[in-house]
Amino acid sequence: MLFQAGLAAACHNPVLKAVAKRMKERGKPHKLVIVAIARRLITIANAILKTGVPWRISSAA
Repeated sequence: MLFQAGLAAACHNPVLKAVAKRMKERGKPHKLVIVAIARRLITIANAILKTGVPWRISSAA
């Protein structure tokens, strides 16, 4: 389930798409990139739950 979320985020979220692109340019395997993006999604969700502040793309960079 998280793999699918990571796959969608790597394609449609501008910040995570850039991260995925950088990782692929460094020669990382596709599955590793998607799992790394899924892990970032978990980290973002955890931060939102802890702080109660919505995640904004402008503050992510």
